Amino acid sequence: MKTPRIAVLAATLALAATVFVPGSASAAPNCGAVVTTNTTVTANLTDCPGDGLIIGAHNITLNLNGRTIDGVGLGVGVRNNGFDNVTIRNGTITGFDHGVALNPGTTGNLVTALTVRDNEFTGVQLSNADTNNRVISNTVELTSQRGIAVIGDSNGNVVRSNIVRNNADGIYVGASLSNLVELNTVSAASDRSIDIEGGRSNTLRQNTVTSGGDGAIALTSTTLNVVDNNTVTASGDAGIALTTSPSNQVINNRVSGSGDAGIMLSSSNGNTVRSNNLNVTGPNAGGIELVSSNSNTVQSNAANSQLSHGIELQNSASNRLLSNTANSNNSSGIYVSGSAGVAANLLEANTTSSNHGDGIHVANAGNTVRRNIARLNGGWGIYAVAGTTDGGGNRASGNAEAAQCFGVVCTA
Repeated sequence: MKTPRIAVLAATLALAATVFVPGSASAAPNCGAVVTTNTTVTANLTDCPGDGLIIGAHNITLNLNGRTIDGVGLGVGVRNNGFDNVTIRNGTITGFDHGVALNPGTTGNLVTALTVRDNEFTGVQLSNADTNNRVISNTVELTSQRGIAVIGDSNGNVVRSNIVRNNADGIYVGASLSNLVELNTVSAASDRSIDIEGGRSNTLRQNTVTSGGDGAIALTSTTLNVVDNNTVTASGDAGIALTTSPSNQVINNRVSGSGDAGIMLSSSNGNTVRSNNLNVTGPNAGGIELVSSNSNTVQSNAANSQLSHGIELQNSASNRLLSNTANSNNSSGIYVSGSAGVAANLLEANTTSSNHGDGIHVANAGNTVRRNIARLNGGWGIYAVAGTTDGGGNRASGNAEAAQCFGVVCTA
């Protein structure tokens, strides 16, 4: 239960010096107690005016034993300011600024089997937490800002198998590296569901993301990350979005029902987008879209039955579109456009069939079209402006335009 901050300030100061060192494995500590040995909590803590419990030793287990630590909207439910190999488990934490906080210097902690709900800033936060901290099998919900946050050079940690729902941001990784975020279920975030900002070399793997109000998975100003084998459904914006983020891998993901492109790259260079399925349970607004993004490889993706283009390049150069299928889209299968001189893209061995528009439409000069197949499209099989390099081996048949291809030679 929350009460105004001013009303509890005096009580907070009065309890600030409380130290609790239990003499046995089971105890009923007071709010603000410092726990220095293995402890099983035997009673709820209610209306804590500041911190709930504070870790005060290495190598201990705090077992909440199904009990609840309840605050008034201040402090931290369980705070660890640098102690290693601590386990925090099995209870409910609610009504604080932060539910659980692992602060600078913490190593090897395990946060597990908790329900963390209705906190203000974060449910579980790692801030400059050193390495090998694990946040596993918790339910984190109804946080006003971030459900789980890994920030400020918190490196080499694991966030696994959590249910993260009805928060503003679901899982946030900021300015941190080499973290593993896997097997989480993130739903109904009002903002981004999983967000990496800054840092590098993080892995997002086998997460399920549904019904987010904004983008499902967002990478911003970050590099060398792997986004692998995630399932994304019904995000309010792009399913997977990279912004000013070079040299990442987006592979083996399933993205359906996004309010914008299933996969969007904006000002992001040198990435690999491979073997993604862009329509498992329903179409995205668009399939794969690159805007002002250069030297990327887009390969072996299925961008079918989208509400606009299957794959689109806008003002993007030196990209390789290889062996993709872009069929049955409401516009073109593959659409390439850009300013003069923004080109040198290679379109090779793609299959574009049964699209409402052209199979492949290349609207700016300087690109190469080679060994593609275009059949049964509502416009041209392949349309390419003057200045396109015909690499040969293109095939087209059954398209609405009798000539089948314009600007390149096609055989049946």
